[in-house]
Amino acid sequence: MEELYREESGTSTQRKIFAVIALLMIASLYWHEWTWLQEHRRFDMLGWGMDTVLLALWIWRVAFGYTLILYKDMKLEVISHGLGFIKRSYVVDLNRTESFTDKYVKSFFRKTAIKHYIHRYNSLDENPQRLLVFTEGKKNKLAGLLFKSSDEFVRVLRKEMPDKFIQL
Repeated sequence: MEELYREESGTSTQRKIFAVIALLMIASLYWHEWTWLQEHRRFDMLGWGMDTVLLALWIWRVAFGYTLILYKDMKLEVISHGLGFIKRSYVVDLNRTESFTDKYVKSFFRKTAIKHYIHRYNSLDENPQRLLVFTEGKKNKLAGLLFKSSDEFVRVLRKEMPDKFIQL
């Protein structure tokens, strides 16, 4: 398949510092649980569980990068990569696109029939959230792909599907 455009998610130094501070706070929560265990000789399942959930959320939102690839044959591939060994791909057939926008406004899209949102972005990426609405599956249910990309990526996508673009 021939590529039209390719883009990698990026991060700024300021956002990386924020992510490190958040990770240090999570580590301090684990340290607190460890000292509690040593002092009281009692395992606090809720505390360890909440710390683990916070760490998993941090990994999901920060430790993964994304590559967006727009192909000439009307396909958009989002490749997730992180932790040095995890890599997975999600492909959207752009012929099944209902619409897309360069700004995701949660309050606006909450009132639509979109039931399935696919989140494919790194929270450290400074680009704005975008939304691509498409039909998926045999029942043609509406789904939304949330991703972050540059204005240049949206410009190329808009050039390929000018009638599907919604300006918010």
